[in-house]
Amino acid sequence: MNLTETSANEYLSYEHPFNSGLLLLLGVGCLGILLWTLYRERNILGRATTGLFSVLRLGALCVAFWMLLAPTSVVEQSTSTRKAIVFVTDSSASMKTVDPPGLSDDWRWAMSGSDDDTQQPYAEPLKLTDRSLAAIGFATQQMTLAVTELDQHGAETSVAERLKLANQSIVRVRTHLENIRGSLPASVDSEVDSSLRRLVLMIDSPEFDAFSELTKMLERNRTPNQAGWRESLPDLAERLVTARRVLHELAGQFERAIGDQSQNAPSQSTAFTDRTRGDRVAKFLTGLEQSKLNAISEVADIRWISFDDAATAMTSVADTNERLASLTDQENSAKTTDVGAALQFVDQLHRDQPIAAAFVLSDVAHNHAHEREPTEVAAQMDSTPVYVIPIGNDSRLRDIDLISVSAPAVAMRNDDVVIEAHLGIYQCKGERCSVQLLQSGEVIDFRNVLIDSDAETRSVQFQQRVAEIGSASFQIAIQPLDGEMTTDNNFDEIEINVTRSDIKVLLADEMPRWEYRYLAQLFRRDPKIELDELLFRPRLIATGHRQEAGGFPVTVEEWNRYDVVILGDLPVEHLPVASQTSLLQYMRTRGGTVITIAGDHAMPQAYVDHPLEEAIPVRPIDQPDDAGQQYSFQVTEQGRSHAALMIAETELATNNAWAFVNQFSPLHSVSNWRAPVPTAQSLIAVVPRGEPLAMNDPALKQSSFLCWQPVGRGRIIYLSGPDTYRLRFLRGDTLHYRFWGQLMRWAIASDLSSGNQSVRLRTAKTLYETDQSVDIDVELLDADGQPVIRDVTDTDTLSVRLSVGEDVRTIPLVMDDERPGHYRADVRELAPGVYQAKPEGSLIDELTAMGSDDDQSLNEEVITTFTVQADLPTELVDTRSNLVLADQIATVTGGQVLPPTAVEEVLELTDLEPVVTHSVQRQPLWQRWRYLWLVLGCLQVEWIIRKSRGLS
Repeated sequence: MNLTETSANEYLSYEHPFNSGLLLLLGVGCLGILLWTLYRERNILGRATTGLFSVLRLGALCVAFWMLLAPTSVVEQSTSTRKAIVFVTDSSASMKTVDPPGLSDDWRWAMSGSDDDTQQPYAEPLKLTDRSLAAIGFATQQMTLAVTELDQHGAETSVAERLKLANQSIVRVRTHLENIRGSLPASVDSEVDSSLRRLVLMIDSPEFDAFSELTKMLERNRTPNQAGWRESLPDLAERLVTARRVLHELAGQFERAIGDQSQNAPSQSTAFTDRTRGDRVAKFLTGLEQSKLNAISEVADIRWISFDDAATAMTSVADTNERLASLTDQENSAKTTDVGAALQFVDQLHRDQPIAAAFVLSDVAHNHAHEREPTEVAAQMDSTPVYVIPIGNDSRLRDIDLISVSAPAVAMRNDDVVIEAHLGIYQCKGERCSVQLLQSGEVIDFRNVLIDSDAETRSVQFQQRVAEIGSASFQIAIQPLDGEMTTDNNFDEIEINVTRSDIKVLLADEMPRWEYRYLAQLFRRDPKIELDELLFRPRLIATGHRQEAGGFPVTVEEWNRYDVVILGDLPVEHLPVASQTSLLQYMRTRGGTVITIAGDHAMPQAYVDHPLEEAIPVRPIDQPDDAGQQYSFQVTEQGRSHAALMIAETELATNNAWAFVNQFSPLHSVSNWRAPVPTAQSLIAVVPRGEPLAMNDPALKQSSFLCWQPVGRGRIIYLSGPDTYRLRFLRGDTLHYRFWGQLMRWAIASDLSSGNQSVRLRTAKTLYETDQSVDIDVELLDADGQPVIRDVTDTDTLSVRLSVGEDVRTIPLVMDDERPGHYRADVRELAPGVYQAKPEGSLIDELTAMGSDDDQSLNEEVITTFTVQADLPTELVDTRSNLVLADQIATVTGGQVLPPTAVEEVLELTDLEPVVTHSVQRQPLWQRWRYLWLVLGCLQVEWIIRKSRGLS
């Protein structure tokens, strides 16, 4: 049957504004006058001329009266468009889930399936109660909409139509209540009887009888006799809400009765509990088609949609069921559910055909990174009610989920690090699980956890000493329990970059500021730090290697004695150009770290137009600060997980510690030089005190307290004020010690790059999740240690070769404009596996050939490895039915959340009549010049004849 049918009726209509009798009388009078005047002249004109003039005058009069009648050609066209009922079924991987038995929802799916053979005495009452809930929900919606339209002075016809639908729903509720009473067994629980009595009193009441009479009068376009009927509608709506609440109580009582009886007769309840969610939906749709949809298809279209991470149109229920049945055989079923895509598909159908209702059968577990959230899509679905039939358990199945593992990213050799595992435990009350810490596959520690409830989160800590320099990998494994939904989420791995156990530090400043004093005391007490000091005022103080020289190093070799150089507010005359030049070379070629602490007099503004300026990672802000303004620290998004800012044992404790600092330790002054350059990364921002900013606020990137940038193989770190000693306030030395300890550990952390003096290859990490992008960086230096800058145009010149097993791919490298000599590739969507990365191309061969014959390292292959971990999708881990999202979608679209037993009720209440539109086209026939010319022509012919004969 065609979607749209059109019929047309064409006829002639006379649309004059005059009375027909008067017009007829006028016409006869005019005709009589014309004929009488001719009759008087008959002897003069002669018989032939008189006859001719009679014809001319009669023609002119007829045409004039034709125009006066205003004849109009009318074409009436009626277009009838069939409505559609849309069924949207979830076919993602979670529909393969077999939910545990014992839920009342099982009975509802069994009662609504095609093989309904349940013998429970309370099955039919529960089914009728569900239908009553759907009907009373429909009545409440229509009543509320009618009240809203009345308040907004809407059309009375629309109000009357909504009240009519509400009354029809209430009548159906009355019928269902009578049937419930008739289908109950002889012995009924007192609670059930009490609830039924309350409902009958609410629904079979004089108020609703009067409402029924009101709707009949409005339907006949008569003014209601009841005074104040408009004011009574909100009260009736409230009464319906109360009745719905009692119906929910009654449904719960029937559910408990079914549960109790199923324990006594388990054979009846196990007949359908071993079916997957997809099987239940398929059987439900088959039964619904046989009982209802075949009849509906005579007046409305039935549309079928299946969705997982995208929506697809299906041709029939058989096609939909075939897709659901194939899920058990598909290992590559979609691992995401995109409810938003399904709703968008329905919205697109609505643009082509009116949709009476859309039924979504899903667990509503939206876990797809869609452009728009399902609620946002639902809010824009105009006049399309969405009824959600949720399937599945709304609580997590039996499982122990290793949510995350946290540990310091950087540690020094022989540090005792804390490794913390975060567990989510479900449906395992009263049992014990074993959490193991492994290294190289061997168990080195474990914890036994006693589970106290059916849903809880736990944190388990391990303290482990790292004794080897380099990358230390640890694994956390949870011993599986019987009956776990999956064991794929019982394992995780973490990596710690272990540096050497001693740090050589040069601490220099012009005067002993508080920052200098506390740092000197801190480093002197730390046995892992070998400290040289250099202070110029009030008198020269130099210790260690600086004692003999009495000043800064001048050569790269002298600077290379130190792992970290800390420079305070030093004037240029104490840090001469030769020292600055060699310091830059020390960072570029030796991988050294320099920390600069801003001051009021020299650092960094005095170094403009000096060699050190090119390494400074900040520039002055546009506007100077207000006098007396206080500031606070605020950790940026980059800093939240940065190794340098781990000032507590765990990530959560670190975040709490920085929040504590922000609240109680303000900054009294900071340097105007704090706007990071594009190549710098800001870890801690400066914000006005009492005005914390959101993480995505651009202002956080424009004012930095702690930032850094790479300088060749090394890095420079900048503090915009000498105020880290304030971390000692309120909690003693703990936070100050940990901050500088982590900063120094990160500063000397083992370089994750591999290669030689000309080619260095690194990845940001060696362990990635599946959804993370891999940042590959290749650094090229010539024989003098200067960056090689080339405009790379193709993969033959420079690329990186990625290989995992037999799979090999070539990734083009792009020059980093902000870091000379660096070439980058951002690789996304890599499959899990252990990858080898190797730079290739003519440029690599050229640099290798330029090396000396004595340097054999240039002939070695530059290769690094990294691992992409298999990420267990949320779709298979968290299979809960999201009833909250289902209710939000249904509410915003004017639908409901329904059990499968109530779908037929909604179909009964939904208006499925085609949408009929009428159009009338009117074409006036008298507004044409030819009729006027015909009248004038007749009169003109008579006048010409008269003149030619000399007649008057």
